[in-house]
Amino acid sequence: MTFDLFRRAGVPAAAVALLSLTACSGSSGGSASPTVTATVTVTAPASPAEPSPAPEDSGTPAAETPTASATTAAPRKPAGPPITDKTPAPFGGTLQSDPGHDFTKGLSPSRDGVVRGQLVAMHDENVAEYRPIKYVKEYGGSTTGHFEGPPEGDVTAFAAPLAKDVVFLSAVGCDGKDQTIDGRYLGTQRCSRDKLVLRADKGDLRALITVDGGQIVKVTEIYVA
Repeated sequence: MTFDLFRRAGVPAAAVALLSLTACSGSSGGSASPTVTATVTVTAPASPAEPSPAPEDSGTPAAETPTASATTAAPRKPAGPPITDKTPAPFGGTLQSDPGHDFTKGLSPSRDGVVRGQLVAMHDENVAEYRPIKYVKEYGGSTTGHFEGPPEGDVTAFAAPLAKDVVFLSAVGCDGKDQTIDGRYLGTQRCSRDKLVLRADKGDLRALITVDGGQIVKVTEIYVA
């Protein structure tokens, strides 16, 4: 019975034997022998940790693994062709872009080149605001259509001073009552700088705008029926 108790407690067999010898020597009828005291420290084996319940057993849904579609950013819409010194098509269907232009710092001139744009306002007698425009065809792709600028909320806009000797070629004459255009529906009647300022201030002048050295040096009106 004694061995069974120690065995269940996890006591080494050698320690049990030592205790048994001590007990036997103490009960002998002969001369007393020195008493041997043995101290045995019994450490119960640690209980094995219970396994963590599987997600399906605990009732807690497992975290979903992110998929590639959840972490992939939506593709950005490609920008239009950049502004260059090459004259764009008067009725082109894409807005021109100005790569590297910081539109968060307020209105400033576009890069040097020719912009198909709309003069939308005069900030004073010299500085004109303009935006790029594109032509949108109507009626199943016929030649009838209209011009559009950047969508609402888009900050793409420029402002540049008019050069003192700016060239303004009107498509409706200097008094606005004629049709003065060439085969591409571009203005041919040269009018004064003051006429340009008045037309630009109304906000309805669509033209090929030439910028050089941060100034508007030429405005060729696009005829709109």
